[in-house]
Amino acid sequence: MKKLVILVVVGVGLFKAYGFYKVESLPPIYDHPYVVVYGRDSCGFTQRTRSALKEAGINFEYYSVDDKSVADTLHKRMEQSGIDARRYLLPVVDVNNTIEIRPDNSDLI
Repeated sequence: MKKLVILVVVGVGLFKAYGFYKVESLPPIYDHPYVVVYGRDSCGFTQRTRSALKEAGINFEYYSVDDKSVADTLHKRMEQSGIDARRYLLPVVDVNNTIEIRPDNSDLI
């Protein structure tokens, strides 16, 4: 009986974990390699990331999350990726359909 209870508890735990970590497939923004930076003009981390990408000669697009439609799109993509969009650090960088929150600039280059 004790083994059955343990088995049920483990089974329920695994089922819950599977549902928690199950992530929908996130469609890429473009059909070619890309880098998209989401941030704020007033954010020092965002400005450093943009500068590092420019200095490295990496083409990227920048979108300000102060624009509600941009923020809504970003939040939807984050949630589809399994990332909590209620509170997060900037910048958020999407590299070829992989979303990173405030990545180390050396990892982007």
